[in-house]
Amino acid sequence: MKNLTDKVAELRSNADSQIKQIQIDRDLTQTAKAKRNAEIRAVTNEKITAYKSEHYQSKIETRDSLHHRLFGMSFPLGATEADKQSAKLNYRDALFRADTIADEAAALRMLGRAQMTGDRELAKAIAARSYEQGWDRALSDYAGQSEAIQSNLQELNDFERNLGNAQIQLTESMSFSQIAETPEETKARMSGTLEQPNSAEVITRL
Repeated sequence: MKNLTDKVAELRSNADSQIKQIQIDRDLTQTAKAKRNAEIRAVTNEKITAYKSEHYQSKIETRDSLHHRLFGMSFPLGATEADKQSAKLNYRDALFRADTIADEAAALRMLGRAQMTGDRELAKAIAARSYEQGWDRALSDYAGQSEAIQSNLQELNDFERNLGNAQIQLTESMSFSQIAETPEETKARMSGTLEQPNSAEVITRL
């Protein structure tokens, strides 16, 4: 299955091929070439924009999913609605308590008590607060109780690191960049002989 960057690359390649054919068509005037090129570019760039939006929406959903796996609510198999409502209230209260933690030392103390008493909701809430504040020691203590939590935390950290990676951001920006207009388009646009095409109308003709 093709990923979105592959689909954009294919779109760009197809558009380039069509534009090259137009460029060598001796039956077309320069104005006609500019018009056809602009139509192809409008349709292609609209699709690239849609794929770009889908790509970044997917990133948001992935981050939210990873965050939920670590810090979201979960219920044991067979839990009743009453059990779920009670757990939600307990976790909500735990989140309010965790929000009052002023520093990492206090987080470590409260986390230790929560783990000692088996208060899973409070421990998770403290972990969520620690993640938001960048308290790595407290978060490491929380993750140390389970290999699954360690794995999920590593995955989330890797994901966040990639989000802030300048090289990855540059590569993505280039992958989803718009197709530039041809010299014929530029000349026609500057002379006022080229109207911007409506891509919705162009799609039906291409």
